[in-house]
Amino acid sequence: MKRVSSIIGFAQKAGKASSGTLAAKTSLIRNRAKLLVISSDISEKTGETLIKLCGKNKIPWLIYGNKIELGNCVGKAYRVAVTINDENMAATIIKNFEAVGEKAKSTGVVEWQK
Repeated sequence: MKRVSSIIGFAQKAGKASSGTLAAKTSLIRNRAKLLVISSDISEKTGETLIKLCGKNKIPWLIYGNKIELGNCVGKAYRVAVTINDENMAATIIKNFEAVGEKAKSTGVVEWQK
């Protein structure tokens, strides 16, 4: 889904995204994040930590591609986690996932179809 990649890229260019594990974790802790996007090949421990923070703050999250695809969205070599810090962009990403029949929830996993 190219539209999701584009929106993540626009969020990065506009300064409304935090990319990387540490930046995403900080964004979640400080309650700036509106959506967490993680790659399918994130390490188990890191994924659990970020997902627990999402559950604590009631932030939706979803799984999108692998770390190289997610990194390409934000113009980096690879990234395993990206937070979208803008409500409208986060809502648009979620809306595009729902258009394919998937849902982003704070209690469930949404996996990108390959």
